[in-house]
Amino acid sequence: MYEALVRSQAQFREHRVLDLEIFGNVVGADIRQYFTYLTGLPELLALPGTYCEEWVREFYASVWVSPDHSYIHYALADTDYRVTAERAREVLGLRAYSTRIHQLCYGNFEPPRRPHGGALPSVDFVAPYFRQPFGVGSNRIVGDLTHLASILDFVLRKTLFPRFGYRDGFTRIQQWLVAHLILKTPFDLWDLIVSEIEDTISESFRGHRQLPYTHWITLLILRARPEPLPAHL
Repeated sequence: MYEALVRSQAQFREHRVLDLEIFGNVVGADIRQYFTYLTGLPELLALPGTYCEEWVREFYASVWVSPDHSYIHYALADTDYRVTAERAREVLGLRAYSTRIHQLCYGNFEPPRRPHGGALPSVDFVAPYFRQPFGVGSNRIVGDLTHLASILDFVLRKTLFPRFGYRDGFTRIQQWLVAHLILKTPFDLWDLIVSEIEDTISESFRGHRQLPYTHWITLLILRARPEPLPAHL
């Protein structure tokens, strides 16, 4: 199974490297404030896009996420490694926050969590980023977003929450994410990343999911430098 996954032709998900100041100048809106409130996020989005294809495929073929997301366990070159959430945040320059987006949206639902599933955010919570009038029963589609919200959603789709397809869709978890950015409400970035990794591996490469975060995973492998686990563990 492991070898089959390593040799799989699963595609890597498109992921943009983004300088928020330059992008803001292009779209005519200063969006930096909606990202800088989360420690390390602007720097994470601007990291170089270089990655090692072989490492990333081995990572996804072997990675296991602990149920409480306190660590990940993966194999590389026939050696097992464990990286704690604390160390992963340190490497990526992120801060721990108590709010977990996937938990808000999906509760304790086991992965893979479906893009169109989960809890719908309240009207009051999402109203700030929809064009008015907006209320109970109003459509929640990309076409009804404010200009600012549509820009933030575009950035998320290309970076932190990369998506292909559903171009005109606006899933429930996207609604949670955009609302948190608009309201500048902190949430745990590493937990979001590891939850997406968890959903990807839960489908065993058979679904339509592509492999996300290639360059961040490569950086983590390079810099985390975890101690190899003893062979009996």
